[in-house]
Amino acid sequence: MKKRLQKKIIIPVLLFAALILSAAAAFAYFHSGETQPEEGDAENMLTVSILKVGKADAMIFRCGGKTMIIDCGEEDDGEEMADFLESSGIRQIDVLLITHFDRDHVGGADTVVNTADIGRILLPDYEGTHAEYDDFMNTLQNKGLVPERLTGPVTFSLGNAEVLVEPPGSYEIPTGEAEYDNNFSLITTVTHGSNRLLFTGDIEKERIRAWLEAGDVQPCGFLKMPHHGNFNKQTEALLKAVQPEYAVITCSDKNPADQKTLDLLGKYGCETLLTKDGNITVTSSAAGLEVRQKGKR
Repeated sequence: MKKRLQKKIIIPVLLFAALILSAAAAFAYFHSGETQPEEGDAENMLTVSILKVGKADAMIFRCGGKTMIIDCGEEDDGEEMADFLESSGIRQIDVLLITHFDRDHVGGADTVVNTADIGRILLPDYEGTHAEYDDFMNTLQNKGLVPERLTGPVTFSLGNAEVLVEPPGSYEIPTGEAEYDNNFSLITTVTHGSNRLLFTGDIEKERIRAWLEAGDVQPCGFLKMPHHGNFNKQTEALLKAVQPEYAVITCSDKNPADQKTLDLLGKYGCETLLTKDGNITVTSSAAGLEVRQKGKR
């Protein structure tokens, strides 16, 4: 009789202990900084992965089973992007967009093109001058891919997100300007439900001023800061118009963001993340925007 009583007591105790352990595991999981969408919600989310590739841009967008890339970093960064795509199970890139043809934006593009099947390719309408640009164009030609050179805005869907890409009003280089590629950058706005995200390439003060004056500028919850956080006379005007809650600067320890830019972002209450500290993931859902960085909580 005593043995039966012990069994009756031990079994409920074991079940209670299992419940406690399960609850503890769930608590640790949901407070680990790697929160997951509820079942069935993943395909309705937009995720943007902004890679740590130094003072360079390399961004992968996924929404509704579709993939878009904006910029591919420098030449050596192409392998890192290829590894990311492979580890994420991405074999089809529906849209490849190169904002402009500086080495730190087009450098790894040839490797990416050789890694996955490419659908649509969007480029600014001018010719680059670097070897990395030539490598990219030769790779496109060898694979029989024909890019679209933008002379006016284009819109398209990426899953349930809407994408607007705006080229400059003109590709003419003003008299006396030796380099003007940055201001030829394609500006991309991604609207996902009530969330709006803005990606500005390397635009500088002239292009920022023209865009603010000519465009129907809407507040954006997320802003990829122009030109790796370099400060210029239009930086504050851009922040006033866009009113971002979150901002990301693509930079490195060797080439950090300007302190004036960081101070302004703080002044406007913007939560700022730097790619020098690790890969960044932006998630857009019906609940709003979530921005997190690998290794941080």
